[in-house]
Amino acid sequence: MMKHVLISATLALVLAGCSTTTPAINEYTIIPLYSPQNPVSTPTSLSLKLTQTKSIVSLASKELYYLRDSTQTGAYLYSRWSDTPASMIDRSLFSSLQNRHLFATLLPATSSAYADMTLESDLHAFYHRFKGENSSEGFIDITYRLIDFKNKKTIASKRFVITEPSKSANAAGGANALSVATHRLNQESTLWLETILKL
Repeated sequence: MMKHVLISATLALVLAGCSTTTPAINEYTIIPLYSPQNPVSTPTSLSLKLTQTKSIVSLASKELYYLRDSTQTGAYLYSRWSDTPASMIDRSLFSSLQNRHLFATLLPATSSAYADMTLESDLHAFYHRFKGENSSEGFIDITYRLIDFKNKKTIASKRFVITEPSKSANAAGGANALSVATHRLNQESTLWLETILKL
């Protein structure tokens, strides 16, 4: 009798395990903005090549990370990006520069052609950052360097720290805030480049 009860209990546990469904993975992306209006009136005759953004090891994945107390990081279990943060930032910036027509020629990192200048970047942070129990934001920290390709000298460099309030303290809220923050980053970095070209 005891043996029969044991077998029945084991079978029940196995069946219960089989019936458990794993939650679906939510995938988020950052879509580059297309706005052909307001191109610069006198674009430079120079060409620019964007290099691939370098990032810390943890941000080189598609994980959607959160940050608590400025030190504790973790990844949302059932949410992720469609691509790495660095790749999404690169595509968005490329689109922003195309919209403004700042350069005579704009080349992506995958191009084998040479350009007058290259834009290097290091991504230090790309998190859904919590600032308490009910407050959070999208948080991006990145440094750009404009390089004279011929002379291998730095023309200018700037660090951008962008924050955007999150509407909800979950993965969806964090992803949306980081998307808005990325578009703000592109606008500010494009304006920065435009200012440099006028010097």
